[in-house]
Amino acid sequence: MKTLGYRVNSTRIPIYLEDSNSTLLSQLKSAQKAAVVVDSRIVNIFKSLVADISGMDGTVVATFSASEGNKTLQKADELITYFLQKSIKRDSVLFAIGGGITGDVAGFVASVFQRGINFVQVPTTLLAMVDSSVGGKVGVNHPLGKNMIGSFHHPTSIIMNIQFLDTLPKEEILCGLGEIAKYAILSGEPFFDFLEKNHVKVLNKDMNALARIVKMSVEVKKRYVERDPKESGIRAHLNLGHTVGHAIEAATGYGVFKHGESVLIGLVAESHIAMHMKLLRPSTFERILEMVRRMARQRNEKVSIDEVVAHLTFDKKVKAGKVRFVLPTGIGRVVIRDDVTTRNVLDALKFVASDGMFALK
Repeated sequence: MKTLGYRVNSTRIPIYLEDSNSTLLSQLKSAQKAAVVVDSRIVNIFKSLVADISGMDGTVVATFSASEGNKTLQKADELITYFLQKSIKRDSVLFAIGGGITGDVAGFVASVFQRGINFVQVPTTLLAMVDSSVGGKVGVNHPLGKNMIGSFHHPTSIIMNIQFLDTLPKEEILCGLGEIAKYAILSGEPFFDFLEKNHVKVLNKDMNALARIVKMSVEVKKRYVERDPKESGIRAHLNLGHTVGHAIEAATGYGVFKHGESVLIGLVAESHIAMHMKLLRPSTFERILEMVRRMARQRNEKVSIDEVVAHLTFDKKVKAGKVRFVLPTGIGRVVIRDDVTTRNVLDALKFVASDGMFALK
């Protein structure tokens, strides 16, 4: 077992990277009363684990069907009502077991339940391990934008059992690779080079490669979180690929493209924008494009690029009416710009469509 962790103000939040459920079961047993939100997929695949959890004294388990369509205030309210009916109190601990959607919704519930209770993140997907479980951002979607309703509520600990990843379908590994590719661009040559050489091992679920890539990604994420806990400055760099990515998700009604796929599209689009604004060398753009091509699926789903552009105005990063883009200027370097034109965005989206990542509507 490896303990990583990050610090927010004076509080250290441990991150356990292991290959068993021993830490999870130990923390559940030590909780006076535990509320557990568990992804229905975990219930179906890890029946003995869920049975062990359900059989613990003082543990209340709620099954959650994780989808972008269920990442809503209504579903959060249903969980709150259930836990109130089951006498969960302010001194209880909420455990979120599942992917990023489960962690986001359950974490949001923990942040508002009786003005906030402690919670533990137990991410079970590659995307959740490398991204959403670390940093304290929790929330739900709104029809006008992704993650528009939420808060910062850091978990008391994060428990990652790498063996959960062995059960994931290939498309879920690909989904995690979207965020990992982002970290590779942000971090610099060593990470980028490692991903170029080892992405096939990750896709084939080589446990050593997965453990290494999770650790490397968490190390990048935690550095940003520690320097900027509430995303008021440099942590905004983590939105690389997300301005366009979130707009793609919103324009297609959430669920057509997985988050990681949308981020991969966003990485290419935003790199294309940077190149045409003469911020990024064409050779570096080609290198980023080639890496993404190895990971992104060819898709025939139709997307209205006009609707994507319209959804950009609802992005959380809009300031003074201007959309702020995180644009790569090299491997290991980015800049935030608010002078990206609509033509820049349309040209970038047309390029991505021509490369087969989606079809034009």
